Amino acid sequence: MKRGTVKVRAGDGFAVVVDALRTPYGRRGGALSGWHPVDLAAALLSELAGRNGLDDAVVDDVVLGCTSQVGAQACNIARRAVLAAGWPESVPGVTVDRQAASSAQAVHWAAQAVMSGAQDLVVAGGVEVMTAVPLGASLAVPAVGKPYGRRLQERYREGGGLLPPGLAAEEVVRRWSLGRDELDAWAFGSRTRARRAQIHQTGYMIEIAAGRGAPDSTHGRLLARDEALFPAGTLADLAALAPAYVDGGTITAANMAAEGDGAAALLIASPQRARDLGLVPKARLVSFATAGVGPAIWPVATVPATSEALRRAGLAQDEVDRFEVHESSSAAVLAWLVETGAPRERVNPDGGALAITAPLGAAGAGLFVSAVAGLVARDQRYALVGVAGEGGVATACVLERI
Repeated sequence: MKRGTVKVRAGDGFAVVVDALRTPYGRRGGALSGWHPVDLAAALLSELAGRNGLDDAVVDDVVLGCTSQVGAQACNIARRAVLAAGWPESVPGVTVDRQAASSAQAVHWAAQAVMSGAQDLVVAGGVEVMTAVPLGASLAVPAVGKPYGRRLQERYREGGGLLPPGLAAEEVVRRWSLGRDELDAWAFGSRTRARRAQIHQTGYMIEIAAGRGAPDSTHGRLLARDEALFPAGTLADLAALAPAYVDGGTITAANMAAEGDGAAALLIASPQRARDLGLVPKARLVSFATAGVGPAIWPVATVPATSEALRRAGLAQDEVDRFEVHESSSAAVLAWLVETGAPRERVNPDGGALAITAPLGAAGAGLFVSAVAGLVARDQRYALVGVAGEGGVATACVLERI
C-alpha cells in the first residue's frame, strides 16, 4: 500500500537510517569460509563509509552483534573490525550478545543513543562466520565451564531441560499443532520469494571476494547473491528429507535455517548530523521493544515483542506494510502468524533465513537491511523487524520510510 511518508526535522529526537548494507550470505564451509570474521566485518565497514563519502573519524561508535564470541570472534570483534578497516583509533566499538537477536539489539541501542542526544552518528550491525565459529562453539571447552550454572539447570530440569534450537522448534510445532506439510510449504515459499528478489543484483548487497583464500583470493571470483539460493529445489525435495532431531518429528534441514557466514550494517544518524554531512535519510526508527518467554519456546518471543513495538508506535497491525520476522525455522514464523494474525503476503516478502541461511550475529541487522530496501523500492511506509534469540528473548522495531 502507498501512503504519505514522514518528514523529519533537526532537533526532533529522531534517529534515521542513512544507509543499510550487507554482504551476500555464504553457506557454512562455502564461498565466504575463507574470510576471518574480523576482516569480513571490516570490509563491510569500509564499503559503508566509501559508499557514503564518510570521513571515518566522525563516527561516534560502532555497535556490532555477534552470537558466538569465542575464538576468532572473541575479544570485542566490533573494535577489532574498526581497526582492521583502517579507521582512526579514536573510533570505539562494542559487541552485543542477545543470541540471534544480537545485531537487531545493536541497531536498537545505536538508534537510542542517537535519539537521546548522547551520540550523533553510529554504525550498527553484526557479523558471524559460522564456518570458523560454529553454533555451540562456546560449549566446546568444558575446562572453563559451561554457561548454565546449577540454579538455571534446576529451574528448567522438568520438561527436558534447556532445549537446543532444533528441539525448541519441535516444541513449538507440538504446542501450536503445526504440520509437516505447512512447515515445508513455508520454507519453499521463502526460497521462491528470495530467488525472485535476487534475480538481479540488489542495491543493498555488496559484491565480495569468494573462494578459498578470500579476501586475498587470486581467482577473481565475486559473490553477489546469497550462495544458498541456487540451485533451486522443489517442494518434493523438501518433503523427502528425514527429520533431523526427533524420530517421527517435523523439523528437517529444509525447514530449519542453516548456519551461514555474513555481515550486515546500518549507518544511523540524527537528522541534523545527516544534513550537516549531506546524507539523505531513508527511514526513521519509530519504536522499540524487547520481550521474553520460556526458553523451551524461545522462537515465539517475537510475538509479545511485536505487540509491544506496535503499541509504542501507536500503530494497528494492518498499518504495517511489511513484517521481517526471523526464520530460525518455519515453526517460528508460523506460530507467530497464528498468534498475530498478520497477513501472510506481508511477511518476509523477499524471503528469509530459510532461503539464505542465518549467520546468527548478522541475522537481525540483515532483516533491517531488507526492511529499509523494501520500503524504498516498493514505496511503502511502515515495516516491523522481529527477531528471537535462544534463551527466550526477542526484539522488535517499527521503521517508517522518509
